[in-house]
Amino acid sequence: MGDTQSMQNGEGGGRVTRLAPSPTGRMHLGHVWSFLIAWGVARRSSWRIVLRLEDLDAQRARHEAEADVRWMLEWLGIDWDGEAVRQSERVEWHVQCMRVLESKGVVFEAPQSRAELRALRSDAREAQSRGDGAANTRASDGADAPHEGDDVLRFPASLRPPRDHWRFADRAMNHRLALETGHECVHDEIFGTRTFDPANIWGDPLVWLKAGVASYQLAVVADDIAQGVTDVIRGSDLLPSAALQQRLHALLAEQPTPPRWWHLPLVRDAAGKRLAKRHDALSVAALAERGATADRIRGVVAYWLGASESPRDITREAFLEIDLERTVRTLQARGTACQVDGALEAWLVAR
Repeated sequence: MGDTQSMQNGEGGGRVTRLAPSPTGRMHLGHVWSFLIAWGVARRSSWRIVLRLEDLDAQRARHEAEADVRWMLEWLGIDWDGEAVRQSERVEWHVQCMRVLESKGVVFEAPQSRAELRALRSDAREAQSRGDGAANTRASDGADAPHEGDDVLRFPASLRPPRDHWRFADRAMNHRLALETGHECVHDEIFGTRTFDPANIWGDPLVWLKAGVASYQLAVVADDIAQGVTDVIRGSDLLPSAALQQRLHALLAEQPTPPRWWHLPLVRDAAGKRLAKRHDALSVAALAERGATADRIRGVVAYWLGASESPRDITREAFLEIDLERTVRTLQARGTACQVDGALEAWLVAR
C-alpha cells in the first residue's frame, strides 16, 4: 500500500493511538472525556500518540474550530508525538486506497442523492405525509461519523449499477462499497465481543464523495493504517462502525489485523441526550470563560472513571497516577454514567 504502509505497526513496532478531532465546532466535555482517557492510557503505557485533524468536510471545518482544538489540548496538558496531520492534505493517499478497492471489484458509482434514498423508504414517505421534518435529521450513510440518533440511510443492493460502473474513474461522483451480508465480530476492550452485520445497517456505504474526498469511513481506516494506529479509543456510538471499518481494513491492509477497540460510554446532558456541539454552554472554552479550571475538568473525568467519590481538582500529574487502563476496561461492567447535570456544572464554574 505505498510508502506509508511501513508505518502500519507504529514506529519501532510499539502501540499507537490517535486523537482525531473534527474541527467543525467548539470542543465539549464529551471530547475531553475521550481525549484525556486516550492520552492518559497511552502516556502511562508508553504508546505513541498521533494528532489527526479530520477536516475533510470543507463546508463545516473552520480555522477557528481548529484553534479551539489546539487551545483545549494545550490547556489540559494533552500532548502528542510528531506533527499534527490534516486529513485534507492526504487526499492522494485516499485515492490510492480507492484504487485498491477498485482493483478488488468492490466499489461502484452511485449518483443517488440522500433525498432519493429517503424517498424509497416507507417510513420516510409516512413522515413526509405527516410533515414531521424527519428528512432534516442527520444521515448516517458512511459520509460522516455516525452518532446516536442519526437517521441511517441504507443503500440496498438492488440499486447497484451494471458492472461497467464498478470503477473509480470520476472523483466528482459518489462511490459506494459493495458489502455482502454476514456477521462481523468486534472485540472491544470495554464492551466485550459484539456482533454486527454492516450490510444490514448501511447496505452499501459511501466510501467516496462527489466533493472529491474520501468518506469518513474510508478516510479513518486509510489513515489508521498509514499512521500505524493499533488502539482506537472513542465513544460507544461508533461501536457499530468498528464492524464496517474492520471490513475495510481487511481489504486495504497488507497485515489485516484491525486495531484494538476501546469504546467509551457517552457523556450525556441532564436530559440524558448525548453531549454534542449544539451544547455550546458546555464547551470547554465556555466553561473556562465562566471560571472552570483545567484541574476541575480533569477532576470530572476522574470522577466519571470512578477514581474519586466526588468531583475534585486533579492535576495533570495526579491524573496520570490513576490506573487508567484497568479502570477503563471496567467502565461498562460498572454501569458508569457520565452525566453533566446542574450540580456538576455549578461545581465546575464555581469561583
